Amino acid sequence: MNGQKALALRRVAKILAFLVLLLAILHFAEYLVRPRDTIAQAKTRTEESLRVFDEPDNTLDVLFFGHSGVYSAISPMELYKEYGFTSYACSQPLQMPWESARWLKALLREQSPQVVVLEVDHLFYDRDVTVARNSIENQFYDLFPVFRNHANWKNRFGGRKKRARSVTKGYFYSTAVKPYTGNKKLEKTDHVYKIGKRHMKALEKIYSMCSKSGIRLMLLEVPSVVLWDYSRYNAVNAYAQEHGLDFVDLNQCTEEFGFDWKTDSRDKGDHLNYSGAKKVSRYVGKYLKEKYSLPDRREDTRYAFWKEDLAGYEKKIKGDKK
Repeated sequence: MNGQKALALRRVAKILAFLVLLLAILHFAEYLVRPRDTIAQAKTRTEESLRVFDEPDNTLDVLFFGHSGVYSAISPMELYKEYGFTSYACSQPLQMPWESARWLKALLREQSPQVVVLEVDHLFYDRDVTVARNSIENQFYDLFPVFRNHANWKNRFGGRKKRARSVTKGYFYSTAVKPYTGNKKLEKTDHVYKIGKRHMKALEKIYSMCSKSGIRLMLLEVPSVVLWDYSRYNAVNAYAQEHGLDFVDLNQCTEEFGFDWKTDSRDKGDHLNYSGAKKVSRYVGKYLKEKYSLPDRREDTRYAFWKEDLAGYEKKIKGDKK
């Protein structure tokens, strides 16, 4: 009997060792092919996005989820300055829908948002390599969550002071201008892109969590000329209609908020710069404020710390512009 237990333990140890080795190889391979500045930015962006957990409990009215398109296009501080409601951009590079679902589940233990906005572009992150690497990582972290949360362990037991709140609330500030000069247009088609099973399952989880918690779920696509097309719009629109959700595709109304690919992109049509983010935030903020009757926290003494953070945000922007 003891021999069988020992044999079973050795098998488990071998499997775990294989998973650790495979994860290490994948990370090393990614490190070799990605530019150094991209690696540094990804690490910084992940840390910045996770600082949503530094926000006081039950103080966020809106949570935004998605990949890098979110933290490039949505500035929660611009939303607060213009409309008064509070929010956070919960997004990381190459973020997958199931990561957004896990993130939302964790945040609902600390926050009670009125609206969750899901940027739908990451529903179409279905390249095999990206999905495979992400899946292995998530399965590994499910088994050993301590590795995912190593920074929190350092903070708790390393004698470090609690971090200050993020003044950008997850937004990535950039004034770089690299215009899109192509002539791609959003051409209508009856074709419907087939969303992957795992991606759809994650979307259903997010929808279910919002429904059970009495949270309004809104679907959003920020301006994106590189990958977005009408077949993807059809897929999301069909889901939205079936579930009674609001869906706003900003690619179909860029003229309404003065968006210009010549001035509002930092990388030739994939991500937005500060000029583009201000325009998108103003338009989306107005929609959210009117559609969901969001509160104005600017004169609420319980949210006085947001005025402090706004001052820090504006100081950062003025400093970076010099």
